[in-house]
Amino acid sequence: MANYLFKGLCHVGIMTDNAEESVKWYCEKLGFRPWYAGKMGPMPLTFVEGYGLVIEFIAAGKMAPGGPIAHIALEVINIEDAVADLRAKGVNVPDPGCAPDFFPSGMKNVFFTGPNGETLEYVEYAK
Repeated sequence: MANYLFKGLCHVGIMTDNAEESVKWYCEKLGFRPWYAGKMGPMPLTFVEGYGLVIEFIAAGKMAPGGPIAHIALEVINIEDAVADLRAKGVNVPDPGCAPDFFPSGMKNVFFTGPNGETLEYVEYAK
């Protein structure tokens, strides 16, 4: 039995060349609300939330060649065990990174690749 828990969809990351315009559109047209903004390294990130969904806008200048969906993030409890489970199933996963100062409560995350080349992320928020 696994010693971790999936909590559900954490967020969807969307590449944008204008995060402010994207936030405005999602808020005005779809009823989302601004949730959080910050930088992870030099990368500005802006989040909106609504209806049980968080969308992360990644200010990337020109659109990335892979398209607008940057990644799909799943929230877990006990990220180390979740990563160990993936590795046991043959998935190549790096060690989780820690971003203690990004969200007010801190977080751990790890990116890995799905079978079609899609980027997936596990996120565990600190309590």
